[in-house]
Amino acid sequence: MKIPLLFCVFLSAAAFAQDLKPIASPDLKAPLSADWVLRQGTWEIKDGEITAAELPEQKHAAVLWHQVALQTGAVECEFQFSGAKGFLLGCDGNKHVGRIVINNKEIRLMDDSTEVKGKTPSTLLASAKLDLKANEWHKLRYEWSGERMAATLDGTSVEATNANLGLKKSRWWFAVSGTSMKIREVKVFGVQP
Repeated sequence: MKIPLLFCVFLSAAAFAQDLKPIASPDLKAPLSADWVLRQGTWEIKDGEITAAELPEQKHAAVLWHQVALQTGAVECEFQFSGAKGFLLGCDGNKHVGRIVINNKEIRLMDDSTEVKGKTPSTLLASAKLDLKANEWHKLRYEWSGERMAATLDGTSVEATNANLGLKKSRWWFAVSGTSMKIREVKVFGVQP
């Protein structure tokens, strides 16, 4: 008897979700714990939401690290663009590993291992079209395990496997390009070593 591929993917995702334990669920009404490190931009926490924006003088997206080494993990949150151009979530080890890049028209899953003349541009692994409206809340789940990385945004999914995505991870992060964006309902799950 043949088992439909879609059913196999569902079983794989369900098994993945069962192994994950809650790691963090900040209420966003008080400062974040010491596991969170503001690297670039502004990240204002107030009334259950984070408002993030890049600072033009830094010439870099706003970045917030969660410095918990999860080799298998997932992040769930809701976000809304209110001026920002992009929302990114990714994992790092000794260098960038992979990321999800979201703008109002597309979600992309990128491998960050390509190196050309000392620069590390990302390589597209998967993408899907979107039509996100400003000032509306959108629900996102970003996850990684082994060489697999995936995301589901309001029912639209991207997924890919790549050897680089399997590198050891020391943290995951949020990044925001432009100004501004709101994030709420942040939940982090994972398997700690």
